[in-house]
Order: sequence, then structure tokens, then C-alpha cells
Amino acid sequence: MTVRELRRKYLAFFETKGHARASASPLIPYDVTGALDETLLFNGSGMNQFKPYFRGIATPPTKRLMTAQKCLRTGDIEDVGDDSHLTMFEMLGNFSIGDYFKREAIDFSWEFMTSTEWLSLDPRRLSFTVFETDDEAYEAWSRHLVGVGVEPATRVFRLGEETNYWPAGAFSKGPPGPCGPNSEMFYWVDGEPPVGPYTTEDWLRDDEAKNWLEIWNDVFISSEWQGALRDPKRPDKGYEKTGMPDLPFKSIDTGMGLERTATVIGGFRSVYDTDAFQPIFRLLEQVSGSLAYGSSPEITRAMRIVADHLRAATFCISDGILPSNNGRGYVLRRLIRRAILKGARVLGFDEPFLFKLIPAVSDNMGEDYPELREKQDVSTETLKNEEVLFRRTLKQGTALLTEWLGSLQGRELDGDRAFMLYDTYGFPLEVTRELCTEAGVSVDEEGYRAAMEEAQERSRGANQTEGPYTAVAGDGLPSDLPATEFLGYHHTAATGKVVAAAEAKEGWVVVLDRTPFYAESGGQVGDTGILKSDSTTLRVKDTTKKLGVFSHLVEKTADVLPHQIVGMELELGVDAVRRGAITRHHTATHLLHAALRHHLGAHVTQAGSFVSDEVLRFDFTHGKALTDGEINAVEEMVNQMVWEAYPVTTYEDVPIDDARKMGAMALFGEKYADHVRVVQIGDMPPTEPSPSRELCGGIHVKNTGQIGLFKIVHEGSVASGVRRITAVAGEAAYQWVRATVGQLEEAAGLLKANPQDLVPAIQRTLETLKEERKKREKLAAQGAAQSEEQQVGQFNLVVSRMTDAEAEDMKNAANRLAEGAMKVSLVVSTNGSKLLFAVKASSDAVAAGAHAGNLIREVAKATGGGGGGRPEFATAGGNDPAKVEEAIGRAKEILAG
Repeated sequence: MTVRELRRKYLAFFETKGHARASASPLIPYDVTGALDETLLFNGSGMNQFKPYFRGIATPPTKRLMTAQKCLRTGDIEDVGDDSHLTMFEMLGNFSIGDYFKREAIDFSWEFMTSTEWLSLDPRRLSFTVFETDDEAYEAWSRHLVGVGVEPATRVFRLGEETNYWPAGAFSKGPPGPCGPNSEMFYWVDGEPPVGPYTTEDWLRDDEAKNWLEIWNDVFISSEWQGALRDPKRPDKGYEKTGMPDLPFKSIDTGMGLERTATVIGGFRSVYDTDAFQPIFRLLEQVSGSLAYGSSPEITRAMRIVADHLRAATFCISDGILPSNNGRGYVLRRLIRRAILKGARVLGFDEPFLFKLIPAVSDNMGEDYPELREKQDVSTETLKNEEVLFRRTLKQGTALLTEWLGSLQGRELDGDRAFMLYDTYGFPLEVTRELCTEAGVSVDEEGYRAAMEEAQERSRGANQTEGPYTAVAGDGLPSDLPATEFLGYHHTAATGKVVAAAEAKEGWVVVLDRTPFYAESGGQVGDTGILKSDSTTLRVKDTTKKLGVFSHLVEKTADVLPHQIVGMELELGVDAVRRGAITRHHTATHLLHAALRHHLGAHVTQAGSFVSDEVLRFDFTHGKALTDGEINAVEEMVNQMVWEAYPVTTYEDVPIDDARKMGAMALFGEKYADHVRVVQIGDMPPTEPSPSRELCGGIHVKNTGQIGLFKIVHEGSVASGVRRITAVAGEAAYQWVRATVGQLEEAAGLLKANPQDLVPAIQRTLETLKEERKKREKLAAQGAAQSEEQQVGQFNLVVSRMTDAEAEDMKNAANRLAEGAMKVSLVVSTNGSKLLFAVKASSDAVAAGAHAGNLIREVAKATGGGGGGRPEFATAGGNDPAKVEEAIGRAKEILAG
């Protein structure tokens, strides 16, 4: 049975049990309401998106759900490459929200695993663990085992809360929130299963030897753990339990590991022997031309790590996660670099190779995860750029380590520097240790591990006191508010009733039953405006939403208190002028996206945006800076689509599969419901290609002609493989043009030219400056070439002759020539029938009696001129060029004393 067949069989089975399939969440942990789960970096289980259902905050469409969920966990990353551990895996889940409980969940699990109609696993090879006090689960498994002639005591084992309570250890330690015991299911993978008496100690020994492979887990969510921090100032001291009452309803959270279950069905020992990985190995062998999977333990493990990390990276990138130095991007970069290192150091790849393996992932899994094919160009570009960058960084790290080793001379490399090599340059500890050993240097591995733990805490990016069922922190509002009815797609004014109000840091938060105010989402900023009654006016500064509830942040007023407006009917008015500017910018981002893909390629995908009334910022995947020609072409194409005045059409409540068939593009990394909103630009039928067609919940113009004008004002880098365009549209574009023209007019005025002649005027000025620079360089060279130095008395007299020199040039030359001990410089320039003189005396020459002013007066007098100045510097003029030599002679006489 292939992995694909197993996935479909699981879903088909639970469909017969009344479960409706829910859309999987991306690896970025968005929940069913579209909110980002801030306690997690990645989706690590199928239940994460359903937290609002389990908490009773949101109501599910049906009480029985099922999913095929892609998951990512890196806690066991060092074990990846053994027979069972993966970073990215699929979790198949069936969920009961206040419907069936333990007995039914166990019945379903047993039937699917052992029934000849479904998986037909040998019951003698199955074992089960339950929480130590969970008699109901123990008896449920026992009943099934007795039915097939297996002694329950040899296959069902009671264990503690660290393994059989969820979250792990939550029974005694918390954190506060829903929790419950769980039952794990295992399959014997090593020859014949044990027979006869078999104790818990026997089971633990065989589990440690990896003879039992965990394939399934049922969590019985039944209680609300209550307690408080032992010391609010020291959260690390944990919680003190005050109670654990039953929840209003009990739920089931089930997860079956797809790859592990496929392993046991196929009779394999390793998850890597399944068809989830074999296509990657075949392509890896083909790309290398010499590798063979299984040829040696070292090569086999390296190929497994490459395959696992490639799969994880490809799924991450297709879900909108890109390499960076923090959060999810940090984890992704770590996976990519580990794969590259294994490829370079063990498998012998001297050039970038990882991106060449992507087709093995997208071809094998793209039918069930279409985003892999849709974003294949993005994944290819990202992995290629990242590997080129890392290989360059790797060389720098090797050079740095070599430099350190040269100075250590048999001592120890400290842990911080060892970890820096790992964190910055991608060196695993074993590589650093190997190179250090060759140089006779030890490594502070304890310090390395301490630095690693600190980085792991950073990369988790989540409060470790939070569990998967922990309650969402409140904002002063009731937790059971109904969803707000949104009117803003068609209205900027309406009436609404206040259902809640509370104090906030920067004002009040007001919740209405209905509103035309758009809440910040998808990059579009929230609306501002007015909430008004006969007795008060509240100014809305921002609008946000959470779990479908719109919160209006308003300025405080002395007219009324928050609780006094609850129940009031208010007039609601959005700032329509600001809204219009925002919508122009928002529709312009869709046009910009289309133009970038047209001119740069299909690998371009939106990677983030910001849309306000003043500006738009658009982040997109692309590996290099745009040329001026590309920027101009993109800008021109957007404006052409504006001037075509295309109608903008929205299709509401479209099934997600139908939206894909329409060719609607999804925002990079966003979570979408089963039904979506499609924004189309152009008047063609939805089945035909259009200038732009995207999934979008934002507000747009009715016609692209309303945008008026579009102008790109900046293009630059945001991160590796991600560029950002900043642009303006509509009135903002007009104001930008107006300000720019004003600057051009000011510049033209400074050059005494008309604005339309500014470029020629600048060119003329540059030519003049160029000629002037040449002249100065010529004079400087001339002065240096025609200078003479001789000892006169106690002074060193330097005489330089120049032609047509400016006073400034002569001063610079005199200063330069007078550098040194006891120096006096005399610079003479013949300018037609006139002479110019400059004299400079060094400080020690002045102290010895030289006086530039007195000297130049006598020199100038010899040529019929005059002048004078300070002891250290003086200038003068002369009238008879024929007497220059006489003048120089006079200078020598004076200095000789």
C-alpha cells in the first residue's frame, strides 16, 4: 500500500464514521478562525488549528472532523536519519468535539488497524499504553484483545504522565487549560513478536531497543487544569495546582503517523523504505551519478537526512516560510544547511545540488498538496540561492576556524566560538571537533551545548509554559462575544449596537454587533473614522479582529465611560477619503504582483505586503535586484492596466477547489477556509485567464481606472531571496510627482536653467568641473615638475614656476612645498603680462627669523609690484615678467641674511 493509498483509506474509513474532512492548516500555525497561534512556531500536530473548538471559543461545523495534516517538529533533529525520526511528517487525525469519547475512539482505532477491510494489521504485533489510572481505556483495549485471543496483560501497559498524559506531565505540573490522558499504539517491527508472559519492564526494554514503533495516539481531552504560577516573578518555578474539574464537554484528539504506519504495512523496518522517500533517493542517485542508497551506513544516513530536510524545506517554502535568522526562517535555514553539509562532506557534492531534487517531492506529493507544484519555481529559486550563499559562508567559516586554531596552539576552543561556527557558518560540532583534533586543539563541548540550548529557546519562539490547549489571553473583553457582521465591502456608513467596551492602553476597545470598519488583515491596515450618538462622538484610531470579533480602538473621551455605551445604537462612519486611498493601493498590489510575474517569471510569489493610505509595500520572492529596465517595464505594465480601466469583480463564498481551478493565486503562507473570496481584475469569464485573479479578503476599487497613477519609488532587499518594492498610487502618486517636480525646478533654478533643460545644464556643469579639475591637476603637476630646492643660509628655499595659476592653486602649492624642516617656498605664476607670488614659511623657519610677508614685499617690488602678509604666509602681485629671475635672486639675498 502506497502512502497516498493509506492517506485516502484513512479518510475514507472515518468518513464512514460520520467525520467531515477539514482543510489542513499550513505549517504556519493558523487556527480555524484565521488567527496565528503565537505559542507555536510550526504546526506539530493535527489538532493545533482546532484549539478554538476544544476551548469552546468557536463552534465547529460538525462535531466529527478529520484531517491529513503536514507537521514539523525539530526537537529530535539529531535523531533524524535513524529508522523512525523525521522533521516533517504527516499526521492523520480524527476529532470529536463534545461527541464520542474513549470507548468509541478506541473502537475506531482498533477497527481501522485490524479489520481485513482496512489495514488488516496482525493484533499480536500491536501493543498499547494508557495513563496509569485510566481504567476505561485499559478495559476498552482489553475487550478487543480478548476477542482475538491475546492476553491483555501482555499488550496493554500503564505508564505515567510524562508519556501518557497530554500535554506531557500536565497532570501534576500544568499548565492551566484543557488536558487529558492519552493512549499510544505501537507495532512490533523486529521479527516474531514476543509470546508468553510479558511485563511492563519487558515492554520498556524492547521500546528502548526500538522494536516497538509508535504509530498512533488518542488523546482524551476531559479536564480543565487549574492553578497559578508559584512565583509570578519566576515562571521557571512552574505552577501550583488548585484543581482539575471536568470540562463542559469531552473531546477526542487523534493522530496517526502516516509514514510510520506505511512502514509497518509494507513490512519495513524504516520509514525511509516507504514510497514517501524512495523517489528522492532515486533522483539523488541520478543527480550524483555514483551514489547508491544502502551502500554504506554513513552514506545511507546522509541520504536520509538530505531527503528528510529537503522534504521539510520544500513544504516550508511552499507555505510561505523563507530562510532568515530568526523564528521559522531560522529553523528552515538550519534544515537546509544541515542537508547541504551532508551533501558536501559525505555525499561529495561540490556544487549546489539540493534544488535539483525538488521534483521528487512535488511529483510524489503534489497531487495531495498542490501548493508544492504551484510554488515549485519559488522553492527552486530559494534553495539554489540559499545553497550558493551557504557554500560561500562555509568557506569563510573554515578560514575563520583555521585562523583561531593558529593562535590557540594546543589549547581549547571555547563553546561560544564553537557554537558561532555552527550557528553562523553551519559547522556541526563533529566537523569542528574533527578540524580541531587535527590541530591538537580540544573543544569546550559543555559550553557549546549551553549556547545551543539558548539558541533553541530562541528558535522555539514560544512561551514554554503554554500548552496546546492553554487558554488565549484576554484583552479585557468577554471571551464569548459573537462574531461581528462585516458590512464594509459595500458600505462606509451604517448603524450598529455596542455589545462590549473596555479600557485599553491607548484608549478604549469597542465591539459592535455589525460594522463597516475594515479590520487590519492581509496587509491592509484597519479603518479609522467616527462612532457617534446624540450624546457623544468617539474617534476610531484603528480596527482589528480576533476570532471573528472586530475591535475598534477609540480615543478616550470625558463625555462617557466605556460601560455606559454598552447597548447604545451608534452611527458608524468610516473615513471614506482614507479608505479610498487604501483601496487604490490594495488593488495596485494585485496589478504589481501580476506585472512582476509577467516580467520576472513564475517563481515570483507574494511574500508579504503592507497597504495603507500613504504607501504600499510589496515583498516578493526573487533572487536578485531588479534592473532599471525591469523596474520601468513593471511600472509601465501596471499603469497600462490602470489606464485600461478593467472592472474589478469579487466572487464570494467560492469552494477552495473551484478557486484553484479558476487559477486564483493564494497569498504566500496564508491559511484559507473551505470557501474563499476571489478578486478578479478584468471582465472575462472566471474560467478564462485574467490580468489578475487572487484569493483576497481585502477591499478594492470598482475599476482599475480609479487608481489613476502608479509609481515605484524604491526596490531593495528584505532577506535572502526576498525583494521589496515600495510604491504609491492615486493621490499619493500625484503628490510624489508634484514634490519631485518641485525639486527639479529648484535644481534648475540653482543652475539658471529651465526644468526641461536640467539634464543638459547638469552635463555642462559636469564638463566645466571636469575641465577645471584637469586644469588644477595640470597646474599641480606643472608646479611639481618646475620646482627647485636649494640651501640658502639656514633655510631650504623651494622655488616653483607656474603658468596661468589661480590664487587658490598657488596657495595649495606653496603649502605643499613648504612641508619639512626649515622650509620656505616661493611660488611664481606668469599670467599674461602680470605676475602672482605666494610665499609659505614652515613654523621652525619662522622661529628662526623667516618672515613671509617681508620677503614677498621685496620680491614683488623687484618686478614693479607690491604686497605683504603674515610671517607664515603671504601673497603679492608684480608687473614685469622679465624681472622674475631678479625677484627670485632678491629672495635668496634676504634669506641669506
